[in-house]
Amino acid sequence: MQERGLIRCMSRTIAVWMLVAWLGVATPAGALTIAAPVDFLGPADVSVTLSAGDPSGLVYLWDGNLPLGVQQPIGGLATFAAVPLPTGSHVLRATLQGEAGALASADTLVYSWSVPGPPSWEAPGSKAVTSPCTLRLHAGASTATLTLSVNGRLVHAVACRPGELLTFKSVKLTSHRSVLTVGEESLSGHTAVYSRTVTRYEFPYATCIVIDKSEYRLYWVKNQQLIKKYPIAHGRHNWTPVGVWKVLAKYRTSGIYGPRKMRMFRRVGSRGHYRYVFTRYGIHGTNQPWVIGTQASHGCIRMYNHDVLELWPQVRIGTFVVTRK
Repeated sequence: MQERGLIRCMSRTIAVWMLVAWLGVATPAGALTIAAPVDFLGPADVSVTLSAGDPSGLVYLWDGNLPLGVQQPIGGLATFAAVPLPTGSHVLRATLQGEAGALASADTLVYSWSVPGPPSWEAPGSKAVTSPCTLRLHAGASTATLTLSVNGRLVHAVACRPGELLTFKSVKLTSHRSVLTVGEESLSGHTAVYSRTVTRYEFPYATCIVIDKSEYRLYWVKNQQLIKKYPIAHGRHNWTPVGVWKVLAKYRTSGIYGPRKMRMFRRVGSRGHYRYVFTRYGIHGTNQPWVIGTQASHGCIRMYNHDVLELWPQVRIGTFVVTRK
């Protein structure tokens, strides 16, 4: 057993020394140096310098696996003039080739700029979106600066790299169908403009409170802009009725109602003959904050106390409230 182990050890040692010897033959003492502009603004010159330890041979220039040219070095320098590259990112590789094959190589990453390509949108999708909204997009190819306009009004301008994910928060859509225009410019000075149209979700009233029971959310809307959404609790066993209401009374309260309450008067009658009648339902705070996000009340809408304190002064008498499934 000891003899077998000794034989295995000797075999591994011999294999390692053979590999070292092969590498010593295949790898030159020196190394290539490739010089190219990081940003290609059209055809550009690329130079490859051989070190003193490099053997003689031909220098090949590659774009990935695509050959771009071959030069005989003069005084340790090979120059490739006016190298054209398609738009996009490239790995330029220089190899020194001798009779026995590749002797040395060097890589460098460059980007070729041209007319910017269209952005790739992540959000919003094709469905109607609330306003304000968050926009997310990847900058198009060859994009160094990007501007975002809504219905012709500039809202953002940023510097970026091609393909970079950009996020624009709290973008207001100023009409039912809003045109989002993306202007792009490359480092080469080329420009391009791309547009898309999105549909703004229209709330039932320009200024209103929307109670979404399934989401346990209260939406505060002003001038068709979503100002804020708040977590809520509503009636146990889903008791809170679906309908249209108005806030026709506001109170300073305490105890189970928290610090503030807004009385909801329910709409009854037919179109042209609507009237709003007193109910026991309201929007108020709570002394049981742990029930927010559940069905917990007798039908009222409960909010966190700090949330109702924020909302209460913004809501005028006569504001519409819509409760929905």
